[in-house]
Amino acid sequence: MDRIKEIEQILQETLKTGTVGILSFEGKLCPITVISVTQEYIRVSQTKFSEELFSGMQVALELCSNRGCLVLQTEIIEVSESAEEGILLAIPENLSNIFLRQFWRIPINLPAEIKPHAHPRKIKAIIRNISAGGMLISIEEPMDVGDSVEVFFSLMHSVTGKQKDFRLLGSVTHVSFIGKENQVSLKFVGMDPEDEEQINEFVIKTLRESCPKLKV
Repeated sequence: MDRIKEIEQILQETLKTGTVGILSFEGKLCPITVISVTQEYIRVSQTKFSEELFSGMQVALELCSNRGCLVLQTEIIEVSESAEEGILLAIPENLSNIFLRQFWRIPINLPAEIKPHAHPRKIKAIIRNISAGGMLISIEEPMDVGDSVEVFFSLMHSVTGKQKDFRLLGSVTHVSFIGKENQVSLKFVGMDPEDEEQINEFVIKTLRESCPKLKV
């Protein structure tokens, strides 16, 4: 099955009333429920950050499908004052704005250290969100797309409850400047399967605790 047919099939299976997912914008990940769907629009429940949303704002709608995390890059049409009417989103006309992501991610504020390969020392950073495939970090030092880095951080092991230290390789895939900090997206490279599994377990455990209706 080619990509377009696969996406169309997953959309048909997933995009319906009652589907639980996450509305993602500006590093915030907010649990939502699909209220209704038409050929052009998706109406979802409001979030605790609804006051920060506005018409024309670019967001991502992440839905739980039987093949992974279905992501729709879209825009807000309307934010209603009524909780019953929720938030109206456009269904992307271009299927390139709809894709499957293998791993779920969560927002987090976690200290880390980054060592660019061409840099003599480690640099302090804050992890803003994380998945088993990569992370978004805030860092004062400028970085460029394509840079290779080492990432050092710790997570609580989902089974033992003890801190697990990670030292991973990453590649910079996106950089934006917000305020006094650089927002840097990293994709993990050459990851050990055990590390990948442990990070994914941490993410899934956190998602289930914060959004019990999300069937992940």
